[in-house]
Amino acid sequence: MQFQRQEEPCPVPESVLGDLYRTNPQGLRELVKTIPPFTRALLAVYCRGQAHLQSMALTIASTCEKDDLINAGGDQGAALYEQARRPRRDLLKLVAQDLI
Repeated sequence: MQFQRQEEPCPVPESVLGDLYRTNPQGLRELVKTIPPFTRALLAVYCRGQAHLQSMALTIASTCEKDDLINAGGDQGAALYEQARRPRRDLLKLVAQDLI
């Protein structure tokens, strides 16, 4: 018997996620600010769990308070908070490591 991890539901409607996905990085920062703070933190943690949404997770997390991210994702939320505040050059190394 193979155990399958159950995917967490997206904390925002699919239409909102689609709008966020299609916008440019600066527009994403502005658009995401219209989402309530804790829901935004949940969304950052959700996106972090999706391989194709990693950069979006970091952008969203950069707009979140540390406590919200910790409440939304525990240790993963705390790590996401720290990663989102690293200089861009360090983030590129981190993403490259994830791809190896």
